Amino acid sequence: MTSTIRPLKQVLKFHNNKSSYIKSFNHLGSGSNTSTLTSSPSSLCNTVFSTNNNKANGLASISTTIYPKKRFLIGQPTHETHPHLLKENELVKHITINEFKERRNKLLESFEIGNIVVLFTPPEPMMSYDIPWHFRQNTNFYYYSGFNEPEAVLVLEKTSNMDHVSYMFVRERNPARELWDGARCGAENVKKYFGIDYGHDIKDNNFEELIQLLTRKCSDKIVYTHLVQWDRLLSKLHSSQFKLYNIEGFLQKPRMTKSASEIEAMKQSGAIAGESFEETMKYIKPGMNEYEISAFFEWNVKKRGAQRMSYPPVVANGNNANTLHYVSNNDLLVDGQLVLMDAGCEHWGYTSDITRTFPINGRFTEAQKKIYDAVLDVNKRCIAKCVQGESIDTIHRYSVELINEHLKRLGILHADNPSTYVNYYPHSIGHYLGMDTHDTLDFGYGVYLEPNMIITIEPGIYIPLEDVNVPQEFRGIAIRVEDDVVIAKMGDSPIVLTKNAPKEIQHIESIMNNK
Repeated sequence: MTSTIRPLKQVLKFHNNKSSYIKSFNHLGSGSNTSTLTSSPSSLCNTVFSTNNNKANGLASISTTIYPKKRFLIGQPTHETHPHLLKENELVKHITINEFKERRNKLLESFEIGNIVVLFTPPEPMMSYDIPWHFRQNTNFYYYSGFNEPEAVLVLEKTSNMDHVSYMFVRERNPARELWDGARCGAENVKKYFGIDYGHDIKDNNFEELIQLLTRKCSDKIVYTHLVQWDRLLSKLHSSQFKLYNIEGFLQKPRMTKSASEIEAMKQSGAIAGESFEETMKYIKPGMNEYEISAFFEWNVKKRGAQRMSYPPVVANGNNANTLHYVSNNDLLVDGQLVLMDAGCEHWGYTSDITRTFPINGRFTEAQKKIYDAVLDVNKRCIAKCVQGESIDTIHRYSVELINEHLKRLGILHADNPSTYVNYYPHSIGHYLGMDTHDTLDFGYGVYLEPNMIITIEPGIYIPLEDVNVPQEFRGIAIRVEDDVVIAKMGDSPIVLTKNAPKEIQHIESIMNNK
């Protein structure tokens, strides 16, 4: 008969016919009348022991049952729970706790000792009555904390020119809610996992503890923050007479120049999206629906480890591509037409943004080649200009010069055509790229570029089907070629993060016809 459950070092009592003795059970030696126990380390399992009196030989027999130890979850992956995703020192992929601390210190360099910065992230938005959208953390909150749950507040107090004290208010652990929605971090874990000095629970949407902290720390009632929409919190701050100053620009500025680990993250994002473009080129054929191509691409990026798409993808057959942000994706792919595909993925908080234009049947027509070669030439020559001291504006002006030359050479701009280049190239050469697809929007395109900034280079030529001023062979053709580029030091070559996405005509045709 099996006895009651005992822990690992339970003292067991053994009997024989003549005497009894006590033995602390750490391990049993081998032998005919003893059993040998092999178990996993206690960090990986729980071991349950039971004893069974063996009257035949007067010894107790020991049976064991090994149960996997329940993993301690905090609401997002950790090295302990997901060692296949994160290294021992990583808080999120590629980024360590120390780098997050350094980001907070760098942010506070612009503030005076005693100033208080408050960042927050609101409740997850709902797509219908009680069905949430897939949660994506507020970019600034994620950049400075690495924390990936909704309804949290980060308070930073600058205590000296070299240091600060951090507080984080998070949803309290709630077994009833966690049963439905998954694990929460809880205040008791923010120091260990996120390097935050003090953790506090937000209980039942009650901000009293936060208000008390701010009241103690802000004698002037001034709070520096980003005005994210969280009505309940903002109402509480206003009713407590705090003055809120928007520091969005201060929050974005450090994000413009990427660290080595951030560049590594964006290389990974670009590689995943680039490989998925190649797979999509192999897959596509006439008669498919645009949304099927969109779904196939999304499946490919997620198969390679991306968490989500960077933005709703554009999959535009033929003349549909003359709508720059065409996202209907519900038309059929026509033999002989091009498909313009603008898509990217988000990998651990860092985005990629790629556009490729390729023939649905695997072969460019001569007219398509002429427009494509012009756009690709501008793409390559503008990438070479991605060095420190330039700006998106100066590179754009250079792209306009090149586009004008090509449009005139191809007979698209001519004496009898009242149009100008802007009718065929209506957008900028690119934008900043990082944690958001259109990143750091508070900064204009006249900012001088510095090494390790990342921008897109995306020239295009778009010729509406109904434009009678253009040679007929070009009507309805729309082509864009877009890459993600790391700004280089003067004298160095820029790094193209999206080089895995084929863009040479011969390479594209080879891929599509040798599946």
